[in-house]
Amino acid sequence: MKNIILGMIAKISRMEADTKQLTAQVEAQSLLVGAIFITVGKNGGPQEIIDSVNKAINSVLDSDDEVLKSDAKILFEQFQALIEMTRLIDKADPELDSEALNALGAVRPDSEI
Repeated sequence: MKNIILGMIAKISRMEADTKQLTAQVEAQSLLVGAIFITVGKNGGPQEIIDSVNKAINSVLDSDDEVLKSDAKILFEQFQALIEMTRLIDKADPELDSEALNALGAVRPDSEI
């Protein structure tokens, strides 16, 4: 029984680590997309990209399939959040805050395990 419980705990721990990894991957992709939008914005044209994605998502929102509508709504909300984050990044100070980075380094999620 002890081995079964230990196996379950190991599985749960791995799932949490996988979730953290997936979250980090999504956040990194968001940053990359944000950087691309900022770069394109300086050369002109990000609104065309945004409008194109919005138009595609809206075409799904206009469909009769409720499941598709629900998923498209989630996608639309996440896309809008990404656009907002990109705008905030563009307005932010380009210098790294070394104190904030050091504070992040002091918090180690592995120390809880």
